[in-house]
Amino acid sequence: MELYDALFYRKSIKGYSSKVIKKPLLEEIKRLCGDITYLNNDLNIKAHLIERGHLIHFLIGKESEVKAPHYIIITSNKGEDYLQNVGFAIEKLVLELTCLGVGTTWIKCKLKKEDVEEFMQLDAREMDNELDDEDEILDESEIEYPVSVLAIGYPDQYDSLFRKSKRSYDRKKMKDICSEFNPKWKDVLEGVRVSPSIMNKQPWIFKERDYGFDVYECHPKKRLKIEDENKISMGIALRHFDICCREKNIKVEYIKKNIKDKRKSKYFISIIDKNLE
Repeated sequence: MELYDALFYRKSIKGYSSKVIKKPLLEEIKRLCGDITYLNNDLNIKAHLIERGHLIHFLIGKESEVKAPHYIIITSNKGEDYLQNVGFAIEKLVLELTCLGVGTTWIKCKLKKEDVEEFMQLDAREMDNELDDEDEILDESEIEYPVSVLAIGYPDQYDSLFRKSKRSYDRKKMKDICSEFNPKWKDVLEGVRVSPSIMNKQPWIFKERDYGFDVYECHPKKRLKIEDENKISMGIALRHFDICCREKNIKVEYIKKNIKDKRKSKYFISIIDKNLE
């Protein structure tokens, strides 16, 4: 299975088998964790494979209904659009794991730095060895924090790794994501439409422009308290867009612009269609 196919057939796993992943496959997963890519090179996003899943399940406890044999903890410094970049980086890893026959579930992260630093080194001291001035305080943009959790493993007997049908989705209609677009983008935007998102809110809006698209994030209701997860969802959708563009041989570039929008949404990024040049 290729990434493009996995994008349509992958599903979140709710029930995991206690069966552990064998060592050779865990080593391949470690390699994939070390090979993640994202858009903002000023960030320091890492994926840490935690083989002993009970360590993480002990920390999250009743906070999550999902219990898996292994987890991946995603950490990042708090630079520009770091959560969107986390979504962009890790969704590719999710789809790569799907191709390997490994199930995944995005979990809301409530872990604090001190919860995991006993078995994970997170901050800039790891890169710089020691600060020249012991009294110097690290800027928040330099420190790595746990920002997301991915449960991984094999589905139990009551769940399945793949969707039964490419069309078995509970998602918004295309017109709610992008009301008007050139037909050449139909398959690409369909790939965006099926993207997973927090509480299935699909917070993205694509507006076609002469140069490509502007992408906006819808404001979630404050009572839901999913602002951070919404941003991760935006990055997931953008990764789906990117994978679909590669499949359709459409070259694109992602840039930030100063754009204002009067509606209840906020600008995220512009997509430049390089095929127009």
